[in-house]
Amino acid sequence: MKRSSKVLLTVFFIVIAIVAVGFLYYRSFLSSPDYKASQVHYLFRVEDESYFVRIDDTKRMVYIVSFPKESYDPERRESLFSERPLSDLEKIENLLQVKAERAFYSVMSKDEFLKLCHDLLGRQVESFTDFVKELSKRKMRFFDFLFVGSWVKDFGFNNLNRFSLYKFLEKASSYAIDIFEAPTITKKPVTVKVQGKEYQRLYLDPEKLKVITEEMKR
Repeated sequence: MKRSSKVLLTVFFIVIAIVAVGFLYYRSFLSSPDYKASQVHYLFRVEDESYFVRIDDTKRMVYIVSFPKESYDPERRESLFSERPLSDLEKIENLLQVKAERAFYSVMSKDEFLKLCHDLLGRQVESFTDFVKELSKRKMRFFDFLFVGSWVKDFGFNNLNRFSLYKFLEKASSYAIDIFEAPTITKKPVTVKVQGKEYQRLYLDPEKLKVITEEMKR
C-alpha cells in the first residue's frame, strides 16, 4: 500500500472515531433521566426577580411565572424569597399545585445574567423573560451540545447539570411559551411589622393564581 493511501486511511478512521464519539456524547443527553423527565421545574433568580419555569413534554409547553422579591403567600404565611432556592421552588410548586419529576435552580447577579446573555445570545436583554424569548428565536443549534457543559457555570449559583440545561435550552427554542406575572392583591409592596422588624410584602392573589394553575393543567 502506498504511503499516501495509508495516510488517507488513517485520516478516515480518525474521522470515523471522532464522529462516533460525538454521536455517543450527543446520545448521552437524550438518554439521561433529567432530559427524559416529562415535567421539569426550574427556578431562575436574577437579582430581585424569581422566574418559575415549568417544562411539560406532554403538552409541548414552557410556562414561565415571574415573582417579585417581596412576594408573600397569605394562605401559608410565608415569603417566596430566601437564601434556599430549592425550598422556594417547592413553595411555588405548592402555591401553583403542580409537581415535577426533576427540579433545578439558578441564582444569578445582574452582572452574571448580562454575561450569560452575551455568551449565549451575543447581546444583552433586560429580563429573564426576554432572554427566553430570544432563545426561542435563536433556536437550538446542533453543535450546542458540545458547549452546554461549559455554559452551566454561567448560570451563577445552581444545581444544574449539562443534561438539565440542555433540556431547558432545547425546549425553550422548540416548544410554545406562556408567560405570566404572579397576580398580587396590591400593586406595590406594603410595609408590615413583625416582632419589631419591618418587612416589605406583596400579597399574592390566591384566586387569580388558580387561573394560572388551570392553564398549566389544561
